[in-house]
Amino acid sequence: MSTSTTISHALVLPDKDFFDWLRAVDAYTNAFERVVVVRSPAGNDLNRYRDVTAVQTPGVWINNDPVSHIRRAYPNVVRIDVLSASSPDDLRAKAQTRINQNDRFGAQTNDGHIHDRFVIMWPSDAQPARILRTFNADLGDGRRNEGIDVFTVPGSNVRASVAGTVSGIVRQASALNYGEYVQISTVFNGQTHVLTYTNLQSIQVSLGATVKQGDVIAQAAEAYSRLVVQRPGSGLSGYMLPDVVNPTSMIYWETLKLRPTVDGLRVRERPGTQFKALGQVYVLDTLEPLEMHGRVLEKLGETDSWIKVRTPNRTEGYVAAWFCQTIPPDLLTGNLNGMNLDLRHVRGGPSADRLEGLGWLRLPYKSTPSQGFPSLNDAHNYYQPRLEAYARAGFKTMVILTHQTYGEGAGYYWPSMYAEDRAKWHQFVPQFAAVCGQIAARYANRSVVTAYQIWNEQDTPFALAQAAVPIQPEDYAYMLTECIKAIRAVDQQAKIITGGHMSGPSTGGTYARATIAAMPVGIRPDGIACHSYGRGAPDSPERFKNFGLIDDDINSYGAILRSQPIWITEYGVLDHPELPASEVSAYGVSLIRYLRTYFQRRVSTAMWYAWADGMHNGYGLVNENDQPKQPLYDQYRRA
Repeated sequence: MSTSTTISHALVLPDKDFFDWLRAVDAYTNAFERVVVVRSPAGNDLNRYRDVTAVQTPGVWINNDPVSHIRRAYPNVVRIDVLSASSPDDLRAKAQTRINQNDRFGAQTNDGHIHDRFVIMWPSDAQPARILRTFNADLGDGRRNEGIDVFTVPGSNVRASVAGTVSGIVRQASALNYGEYVQISTVFNGQTHVLTYTNLQSIQVSLGATVKQGDVIAQAAEAYSRLVVQRPGSGLSGYMLPDVVNPTSMIYWETLKLRPTVDGLRVRERPGTQFKALGQVYVLDTLEPLEMHGRVLEKLGETDSWIKVRTPNRTEGYVAAWFCQTIPPDLLTGNLNGMNLDLRHVRGGPSADRLEGLGWLRLPYKSTPSQGFPSLNDAHNYYQPRLEAYARAGFKTMVILTHQTYGEGAGYYWPSMYAEDRAKWHQFVPQFAAVCGQIAARYANRSVVTAYQIWNEQDTPFALAQAAVPIQPEDYAYMLTECIKAIRAVDQQAKIITGGHMSGPSTGGTYARATIAAMPVGIRPDGIACHSYGRGAPDSPERFKNFGLIDDDINSYGAILRSQPIWITEYGVLDHPELPASEVSAYGVSLIRYLRTYFQRRVSTAMWYAWADGMHNGYGLVNENDQPKQPLYDQYRRA
């Protein structure tokens, strides 16, 4: 099901003189969130968008008819908003009218330019979702299925697929063999539709009540609920109910994504095992279905059925439907975008209200005397109320445990420990792990600290080490092992991840693999972390992806612990405070949106470095006067 209020909206502009048209809609795209600008319908898949605003000017659409063009080529699109404009200046004026009315589709003055199609929401909360029996399936005794049988679990919620009025409630057995059922009537473009939901219990609506799409109407009583759609006066005959229509093509599930149920599932050029394999996908991959949503749900679990998908690396091909499942919507929600803080910095510990829109906060737990804390308890008294305030505000918090947590100023000389005196790590690590365990015990089982990160940029080349303390992978494996044991002894819930690898997907990946290989069997971190500076999304500005795409980090580090997502604990812009905040925002936001679209389950978070200018060499969301740097400040937090 999908009760998402996220607007999936594409604005299609003419290809000719594109940048003139693009400048004409600058104010519009700034006024309304999540508008994706598409340069011409040619070569662009509009099926992924629920709503399409089609700028109509000669030469853009086949036969200059955007409605027929979209309905034929992109059947998943729900709303087509035709915005006729003779020139960029004309478009700018019409867009401004919509801005003034706070009406992105111009619905207040609808003169026939809005073309909607009737859609129904998936009604069952049960997962994995699928259609168990299709419309017109043979039910025996000469009966053909007058609806679709939707997978449910007894006690799971059944929701209204459309907004409407409860027109029927039946609680006793009948010849229809529906058990208890509810009927909801709605009118679309003058045509009445009646939707019947069967095999219910604990019905929560009353006759004549008005319901919204997504409202819970009852719980399921059986392993399936039949959804029947009638269109009085224009439906089919010959079924148990009159005027029925096939609901399959009406289903629209905005957040529908699939996952493989096995590792190494092949993506084929065409449907069938005899066709060329284009690549493989794994259980943490998110697959975007490229077929009508109802047709996808009909195929899932069916042997010899194939579904066309787009993979995280943007390969389009076919996967075996019997090795795929829907991803529950709750696994696709939650904010990926995170922020690096430093509570000991003058601007590094903002109040929770200034961080609204972010999902994750990452901060070092500095508890050594050189950081101003005579004892560990003094550090606890400083950090605990601040961490609790962030937790109460709903943030997930990651605490970094490093040499500034224990060891700094304690007589350890890190350069010699890296090369000549490596045995010193075996003296240091047990003491460091004990401190980590004491910190974890302070916050255990209180939903205050979500994750612990052990060390930071441990793979830094020794010659480049400044703030980071590099360690040989075998010594780091020992440290990671002992810290995992110490923390899990007191807290079984918090995640424990590696320090952020900074040397790139090749060198860093080799380091991470060597670390895991040197750890005892049965002791593993909950994820590999990396710092992805200089890597962006395909549509990120070129200057910010000088090392390549973020895909390289995800694929390299993600292959080490395939059952665990990776953690991008730092990314951003270093050493360039002069860059315009608008350019930096385009980079930060494009990467977050790209990860949400293609790598939702393979990446736990991507955390910007840093909140404020002056926190080392990062590009802050606020400047040295603690003032927001717009539009980065607003756009990143709502990305």
